[in-house]
This record gives sequence, C-alpha cells and structure tokens, in this order.
Amino acid sequence: GQRREIMLRPQEEHEVIRHSRAEQQTDAWKDRYKIRAGVEGTISQGVQRCGLRRSRYRGLAKTSLQHQLTGAAINLARIDAHLTKTPRARTRTSHFAALRPAELTLSGAKQGPN
Repeated sequence: GQRREIMLRPQEEHEVIRHSRAEQQTDAWKDRYKIRAGVEGTISQGVQRCGLRRSRYRGLAKTSLQHQLTGAAINLARIDAHLTKTPRARTRTSHFAALRPAELTLSGAKQGPN
C-alpha cells in the first residue's frame, strides 16, 4: 500500500506567514489593499463582460486595438451604471464564503450574513 506522509513547514517560513497574516488585519494594510481591490475588480469586469481571457486577433496592433475598445466599453458600462444609479456590489466575497452556514443565535434562530 501507499504510505502517507505529513510535511511541515520550516519554522522560519511559518513565522513569515504568521506575521503576514497578522499584518493583513491592520487598518493600514486594508487601506493600501483597497487600491488593489479596485484594479482587480476592473480586470474581473473585463474578463467576464468582454472576454479578455484571450485575444480575438493575432498581432500586436489588433490586440492593442481590442484592449483599447474593451477599456472604452467598460467605461461606457460604468457611465451607464452611474447615470441609472445602479448600485455597485456591496461585498466581494468568494463563492465558498457565500456558502457558509448561517450562524445560530442564543435563541436558536438562524442569523443571515450581515
């Protein structure tokens, strides 16, 4: 039969990861990360709405034109959302986080995610 082995991280690597995770809970880190979250949202919108995962064309000139037109399309979609007062997504959670069970209160009633 096959043997199972457990692999542990070296102590130095574990400490670096633990320190990084603790730093991510600070307000300063969260403020710096907001910029990245905005950029990631824009990239996600380009991939989901405009198919930016792959280029439709071969060659740098046509691919560059596709990117410019995609940027213009995203800007038009955002202008439309602003003018029609379409609300932006409130939370940016993963699909797995959205599937977590509701928490129980002291009375036994289920509470939805806040």
